[in-house]
Amino acid sequence: MEWRNPARWERWEDRTIDGADYSFAHLVQFDMRLERPAKGELEAFSIGIRVIFDCHVVTEKDEGKGPGDVVGDSRYWVDAGDNCRLFHAERYEQSKSLPDLIRGLPEGKTKCYVAKNTNYMVWRPMGAGLGGPHYQVFFDLYRTADATPRLVMYVQSAYVKDNPLKAQRESERPFATVCAELAGLIKKAPKGPRNKAKKGKGR
Repeated sequence: MEWRNPARWERWEDRTIDGADYSFAHLVQFDMRLERPAKGELEAFSIGIRVIFDCHVVTEKDEGKGPGDVVGDSRYWVDAGDNCRLFHAERYEQSKSLPDLIRGLPEGKTKCYVAKNTNYMVWRPMGAGLGGPHYQVFFDLYRTADATPRLVMYVQSAYVKDNPLKAQRESERPFATVCAELAGLIKKAPKGPRNKAKKGKGR
């Protein structure tokens, strides 16, 4: 996965785009910590998480351009896969809420969902209820091989989706459990929607 190479992580400097000045300071990488007290057979733990934002959160793909075509053009980013990405003003405005949305995960204020492959997702309604448009954020979460292991959350994309999928809403998993599994503190459970027996409880 090319985005797991720190050398390709976006540095997020301010830019002037089409005559307007834009600050990307809110997307600079940051650290957060997930802490839980001892419970049952599980000992207390504290897990450090580095949060990285990809340029996809403020851009859209431009298939008509190659990396050599956009050198020096402040409207463009080249992502970790060498795809050209064009600045998207609406995504930029939405991205300002990303840090708080992500910081809400360790405390359980933001819900975590299982997406496809190795991805996870968070999302919030855009004021029209669960069936209306929502801001959808996908991220990769993995453990590093550092001397002191930590987790890295690489936020891959974020955009407004008009029709949220019910299946995604049914794939919720506690963020603390996901992190504890990746850190090797508890046995990893199969990913995916909860089984029918669990779904039927309480109905």
